[in-house]
Amino acid sequence: MSPEVHAFLERREAVYALHEHRPIVSFDDARAALPFDPAAMVKSLAFRLPGGGYAVAALRAAERADYKKISEAFGVRRADLALAGPDDVEEALGMVPGGVCPLPINGARVVVDEAVPAMAVVFCGTGRSDTTMEIAGAELLRVAGAAVAPLSK
Repeated sequence: MSPEVHAFLERREAVYALHEHRPIVSFDDARAALPFDPAAMVKSLAFRLPGGGYAVAALRAAERADYKKISEAFGVRRADLALAGPDDVEEALGMVPGGVCPLPINGARVVVDEAVPAMAVVFCGTGRSDTTMEIAGAELLRVAGAAVAPLSK
């Protein structure tokens, strides 16, 4: 778990569990290597916002992201929504690709897909690619203070 994510979760008195594993980068990697139910996995996509700042969209890992819906959720034009590169993710968010966490680390705006809060258990990134966080969907929403919107196709 990245130090930024750990400190954030501790400040919020979050209830969660950690699972260490070999580094993973994609949903396909996670599905093949991890013992978790793929239907409970949540991926987080980091974006650069126009005018500076970052946003994180979290949705079920098996779902396809709908960039038009994501741009609407963040209140920006689709043409202005750009995926954050690996350097952006590391420098601005203190995370690594494959480990992006759906938390407002370093001021990032977070929106979770409408399906996530109802999930009993969520497995998501921790800022590192070799650790997964297990957390209740409602607890994730509480801790992140995230907005909820439809984000998938």
